[in-house]
Amino acid sequence: MSVPVEVLQNILMRFRPVAKFAQQYHSTGVNADPGQVRRVFELYRQFAPVAGKDILEIGPGHTLEVLECAKTEGARNCTAIDVVDYRSPEQKGRTRVIYALYDGKTFPLEDACVDLIWSYTAFEHLRYPAMTVQECFRVLRPGGMLVSLIDLGDHSFYGMNPPHPDKLFHCLRYPEWLWNLMRWNRSSYVNRLRQSEWHTLFKQAGFILRAEEKMVSEDIVRQLPLLPYLRRYSYEDAVTSVLTVCCGKF
Repeated sequence: MSVPVEVLQNILMRFRPVAKFAQQYHSTGVNADPGQVRRVFELYRQFAPVAGKDILEIGPGHTLEVLECAKTEGARNCTAIDVVDYRSPEQKGRTRVIYALYDGKTFPLEDACVDLIWSYTAFEHLRYPAMTVQECFRVLRPGGMLVSLIDLGDHSFYGMNPPHPDKLFHCLRYPEWLWNLMRWNRSSYVNRLRQSEWHTLFKQAGFILRAEEKMVSEDIVRQLPLLPYLRRYSYEDAVTSVLTVCCGKF
């Protein structure tokens, strides 16, 4: 990874025509894959039923099918919110899902207006994670739940052939200011928060952790002694690659 090249690409992404051109190559959500859509929906549903609920999904990209599943299963209202409108003209015309854009900081929603909040591999891309978690708490009704699967890896190396398992947390090598210069404007940006830091943000916002699942990278476990930039983290933070949380508002 060439730092000067990454910085230059990040600067270019500030220009709307460049960003618009790059958007068509951006893989989002679960890319409307029917099997994956169903798996994600079942993941959400294992934590709470959807019938009669007002549901908000954060960062679905162009994959609105998960919320469509919820609508079919009896959800009252389904709303998707994102920082970029990835919908096709066809989606805009046929979907039963309400779609809203936000600035990455404040939801255009009233207080206590939803029962469930869902997010799948989106929270790691948040530029203002603390503010978004606080907004989640604000718009949830008492008794509501937030379910989020957070991918803690460096998305820059996903899908590469050959794979680079040793670079799963490559993003942690850089100081915050340099990482932002390299990635802030790009879809591959990740905020680099570790699982313990997410726990802290949810707790500070007022959430109660009801359930969680963690996935550990066995590749990182094996290579940990060879990755000095991970030594400043606890063992759990250094090896946890995916975090799924169910948080409640009471």
